[in-house]
Amino acid sequence: MSVDKEEDARKMVEKHKARFPVVYGLDVRKEAEKIDAYFDSENSYFQPANFILRDGKVVQATYSSGPLGRLQAEQVLMLIDHYRKQNKG
Repeated sequence: MSVDKEEDARKMVEKHKARFPVVYGLDVRKEAEKIDAYFDSENSYFQPANFILRDGKVVQATYSSGPLGRLQAEQVLMLIDHYRKQNKG
């Protein structure tokens, strides 16, 4: 999900070769309220909020109250591997 304009969202998809749908043009304040993210009203953006979903349910959520706190790809892959191993046992 992105609050970016269509052109910026397309550039991001191309740059990172994203193979999943990207929603763009969202209202930053409304989206921050929906996911209960920390909102910076002075600059009109919300701080990082990351979610890992499984079967439509949130299995991991991280929120940040500042610019730090974004999940890194390596962390996400490690966590997914952890959940897969749990389900085998």
